Amino acid sequence: MTSEPTALDAVLRAAAQVRVTAPRAPGGDVPKGGLVLAVTEQAAVRRLIQALAVEQTTDGTCMCFGDLSFKFFDQENDLVATAGFHHASFLHWSGWKGLAVLRDGVAALRWLAEQGVDGPLAEHERRRRRYREQQLEEQRWRDDAPVAVRDLLDAALTASGTTGAIPAELTRLAIQRLGEALPDPVERTAATLAWYGSGSGRCSGYPVHESLPAPALAQTPIAHIIAALETCGMDERVVAGGVRHLYGSASRDHQAEDVATVPPRLRERLLAAARKSGDEDRLRRAQRWLSPRPQ
Repeated sequence: MTSEPTALDAVLRAAAQVRVTAPRAPGGDVPKGGLVLAVTEQAAVRRLIQALAVEQTTDGTCMCFGDLSFKFFDQENDLVATAGFHHASFLHWSGWKGLAVLRDGVAALRWLAEQGVDGPLAEHERRRRRYREQQLEEQRWRDDAPVAVRDLLDAALTASGTTGAIPAELTRLAIQRLGEALPDPVERTAATLAWYGSGSGRCSGYPVHESLPAPALAQTPIAHIIAALETCGMDERVVAGGVRHLYGSASRDHQAEDVATVPPRLRERLLAAARKSGDEDRLRRAQRWLSPRPQ
């Protein structure tokens, strides 16, 4: 084995054709998706080899089978090399000790699109857009957090990306800090609702760190929730937090009874906010809770 980034280039000088396959199923010998593409045109094969240029090799590994495999053959149809393509960033080849970092991983996706296989490039762009959206959501969540708890946010984000659960001590600290910094219950509730209404704003399927304000709201008397919504009803974040809290799954010990006490005009405002959000799940939840209940 070698750590020389250009070692694969030397091997691929004999390549005359390439077959692109989907990754193998775990424990199986047959490619899960089979043959994706076969190219024998020499110029196209050379362009792919250029697109797979390596910046450096690493000792790192990847537990998955990769997104695609590029199998290069010579003129006699003998296998020259197989390169596993991982996450549009890395290349795996048996001649290296670990993964190699691609100079421009998207170049191979563009090459595939040129050959008529545009799905991988479209999926990569979708993931990249979603990543940018998540970064913006996270920044909004950070910006809207009350100053008193901002030093706790990194720990919540770490938990979100590792254990998938907010530590109880972190929740306790958040509730304590909010109480100390904002002694007026309605002001504290409004600030917490605004924070909870930020980030992705979803009622389900949201990042774990966004649940950090939820226990504080669950302990808040419904009268304070209503007062905060009526007092700060022009703040869309507060209203969004109200929708997310009141109509989320099991958000309060006596959720049905508490929601039933929300005044009609405020209920209509919350429903209008859910409708305006464009989030179908949020709207369905609001409509379900706001519908008249059988006597």
